[in-house]
Amino acid sequence: MEILKKPDKLPAIVDSLAQGADGILLCDYDGTLAPFCEDPRKAVPYPWVSALLGDIQREGTRVIVVTGRLAEDLRILLPLSGAEIWGSHGRERLFPDGRRWVWKPDPRADQLLDAINTELARGWPHVRMERKVGCLAVHFRGLPDQEVERLQQTVEDLVRRRDPAGLLERKAFHLGMELQVPGPTKGDAVRGVLQELGDRRTAIAFLGDDRTDEHAFRALGEAGLSVLVSPLPRATYADVRLENEAEVYEFLRCWLNAARKGEDHDGQ
Repeated sequence: MEILKKPDKLPAIVDSLAQGADGILLCDYDGTLAPFCEDPRKAVPYPWVSALLGDIQREGTRVIVVTGRLAEDLRILLPLSGAEIWGSHGRERLFPDGRRWVWKPDPRADQLLDAINTELARGWPHVRMERKVGCLAVHFRGLPDQEVERLQQTVEDLVRRRDPAGLLERKAFHLGMELQVPGPTKGDAVRGVLQELGDRRTAIAFLGDDRTDEHAFRALGEAGLSVLVSPLPRATYADVRLENEAEVYEFLRCWLNAARKGEDHDGQ
């Protein structure tokens, strides 16, 4: 673990949990709770994830997964009852009781994504694409470098031709790129959770690995602990860096132990 700034922040969060504060744990999925996989549909969580997060839930912490994936797709991959999921980078919200909120993108831009998706699928039938809420993700995993360059150029040319008004944004992610209708981000998901808290004493952390998680780190700010999961240092708004799966596991074990102390504290 590397402390990036404000070294007193992590112990303060742990102490707050141990003193009985409500816990909220927000986690990205790919690269945080699950390894990257050539076929994203097969990216199951690390073997310990469901049991450990389940224990954390039972000790009173609210577990929220904030992901670029579709919320329904993630619910299939991550067998964790009672978890809340913000999918499509915060553009949809799946509540533990099954209710679902979905952001409505600009219809013209959304139709443009459909047209681009259709044309790309026709020319690149072997490339995996995901049509999400106001987004189209194009995956490069498993492609040779030369083919990745050709695919990137194809996408650029297609957007230039079909989107002269600039309705779409282009965002890079790990081994892929995404075309998005401008709209909510993971930061908006965090702000939504914070607004619902009121004045309750709460210990909050957000764990994420991707550039899109920086929106969440910024939104959380001083209200909680931002944790970057990355094998290499990089410019970030996070407070702490965890290098690998083992360090993520140890962090969550620490959270669980503190929450258990908090439960004991409340029961005294």
